Amino acid sequence: MNEQVAYLSQTIEAIVAGAGNLLPELLLATFFLLLVTLDLFRSPLIKSLLPWLALTGLFAALLIQVLGGYTFQQGFFLDLLLSDGIARYTGILFCAAGIFTLLLSLLNRSLEKLRYGHGEYYGLILVLVLGLHLMAKSVNLLMVFVAIEVVSIASYILTLTFKTEERAVEAGLKYILYGALSAGVMLYGMSFFYGLTGSLNYAVEGFGAALLQADTLLVTVAAVLVFAGFFFKIAAAPFHFWVADVYQGAPLPVVALFSTGPKIAGIVVILRFVGTFADPLFFADVQFFLGIAAIATLAIGNFTALWQKTPRRLLAFSSVSHAGFLLVGLLAFGADYTQSILFYLTVLLCMNFGIFLFLQISEEAFGVAKLDGFAGLGRAYPFIGVMAVLYLLSLTGLPPLAGFMGKLLIFSNVWEAYSLSGNNLLLVLLATGILLTAVALFYYIKIPYNLFFKRNFREENLVISLSNKLLLVLFALPLLVFFFKPDLLLNWIEQLLAQIN
Repeated sequence: MNEQVAYLSQTIEAIVAGAGNLLPELLLATFFLLLVTLDLFRSPLIKSLLPWLALTGLFAALLIQVLGGYTFQQGFFLDLLLSDGIARYTGILFCAAGIFTLLLSLLNRSLEKLRYGHGEYYGLILVLVLGLHLMAKSVNLLMVFVAIEVVSIASYILTLTFKTEERAVEAGLKYILYGALSAGVMLYGMSFFYGLTGSLNYAVEGFGAALLQADTLLVTVAAVLVFAGFFFKIAAAPFHFWVADVYQGAPLPVVALFSTGPKIAGIVVILRFVGTFADPLFFADVQFFLGIAAIATLAIGNFTALWQKTPRRLLAFSSVSHAGFLLVGLLAFGADYTQSILFYLTVLLCMNFGIFLFLQISEEAFGVAKLDGFAGLGRAYPFIGVMAVLYLLSLTGLPPLAGFMGKLLIFSNVWEAYSLSGNNLLLVLLATGILLTAVALFYYIKIPYNLFFKRNFREENLVISLSNKLLLVLFALPLLVFFFKPDLLLNWIEQLLAQIN
């Protein structure tokens, strides 16, 4: 009995000792509870303050991580979590994504007309950002599963924000079904790993050593099953089928968040987990599977986007293709690719929020539902036309924008890894990535073509709000700055990693 009491006491002490590492997450949880509580009041004044309260919580969590106002520890919370430079930097990105989502939400007319659920909407964004933080810090398979499910449940409900629209209901149901399937498959794979290693912590050396002693086929099967859940979060093939319907049915601020936050968190989880299989002599099958998945994701995302008639679905498959590029970067074993991946994710955050803000303006001001709805808008409204071209060129990966630098860094890492290892798979990945970048130009160019080369038959003269214009510029500036001065971001990332690691 005394031993059990002593063990319980030590466990509680360990959890309390690690609480300092969870200060951003605790802040987000506190503001979520505050939002839900205040939403119970019927006062219009209190209702109007809810989004600003959510912004305050996200800004507080962002400042804590930028300034480093909390402790850092390699293993804490019973070794379920890890606080390092990657977790801190991506935490900054998650808070920025949450802030951008709220700003887009404040400018979204459809959300203004939402009769019920304002408090829940803003609260769920905080919960989703909280789950993303936990995903980035998790080094235990069970904790990864819990964090992914926190993000997934919040995502399901946010997809159903417009409950009265059939499109939103259909998207939400498909999202839930695909999510349940991928979660079950992933959990089954995790049970294999526990059986093979006796541990769920994949960050310890003993985990990889135990896998080296296990049957290669079983390890490969377990890895494939676990990657099913990870691929679902980053919208990689073959778990990408939910993307188009969800992007079509969810509010655009939520879509912008889905295209960035979960993708960043999922890539970080894969980045940590894939290090277990970095030995090509023993885990060649796992690496081959990841390579095939990267090629399939690139091909499906780019070629399917070619046939899309609506901008939302086009950008949905564009998001799938970006997941493929990130998977290619994660396979550059032997090269120091962490900085390049984080650089690409940062640029992706700005590109996606910028293009979805442009799409939100187009839908609400001009009623654009299909690609031909952009006809002549670039000539009638040059400012938003030019901004759209900037974002689309960056998404394609063309200079002089940071999207080009992001892809260049990833391709450079893959070439370096190929030079060191001589692995022909890396050469195939490099060639596929370059060729499909050219394919991407053909579907991205559809929007500028309609904007500037098609006639505009609209007679109305609409005014784009100053808030929308300022946000468009805010998202575009980093794309120009980080092309000409990529070292500004790369050096900051390097400093964060060095200080904490």
